[in-house]
Amino acid sequence: MRFAWLLVSVAALTACTSPPEPPLDSPGPKLDPQAIAYDNLDFTLSRKPVFDSTCETLPSNLQSLLGSVKKPATGMGGTCNADMEWGTLTIGLLGPGAGRKSNARHFVDVWNGDRGTAHYFQRSILLDRYYATTAISGEVNESCTVTVDTGSELPFEVRAAMDFDESMALTKQDVDQPIDRALREFCPAARSAAEKLLPLIDENGGSRAR
Repeated sequence: MRFAWLLVSVAALTACTSPPEPPLDSPGPKLDPQAIAYDNLDFTLSRKPVFDSTCETLPSNLQSLLGSVKKPATGMGGTCNADMEWGTLTIGLLGPGAGRKSNARHFVDVWNGDRGTAHYFQRSILLDRYYATTAISGEVNESCTVTVDTGSELPFEVRAAMDFDESMALTKQDVDQPIDRALREFCPAARSAAEKLLPLIDENGGSRAR
């Protein structure tokens, strides 16, 4: 009983405590790793998107930067797609998910797990300056998405997914697939791509950048 009371007290204290966030600054300040425990962070929406969600506004050496098998190309959906030996990297911006501004959803919804479904979800700090989430999803856990708060209405997002034909074959087998492979292969690939690109397209940026 005493242990249960202690847990409730700690939870209540955390809920009432202000998150350990630095003031907005330029360049973007470093973030406290303990901030990932808080739901009530002060996410800003005032900065411009870090790119226009096409390959054309990413670095010209994108193919060598990512190690893709051919030059990345902008897809029909307005994302930059790179074919990898193991599957596909998709680089883009996460839209508000609604036409009406009053129904728009932003990074705060991703941070609190209220947007989409995932079989695995984790919060983290990326490059010391960005709040980020990692989520594994799909019928056969075929993809891992890293979503990054850049202080914009449109968060930066990188999705790493297994080869389409392989994912379809696994789906036809109708057998549950563990998340181990996605954790081992796809999540590190998505995170690595985000870590390589953000310093180049968002110089001095961050979640708390002015």
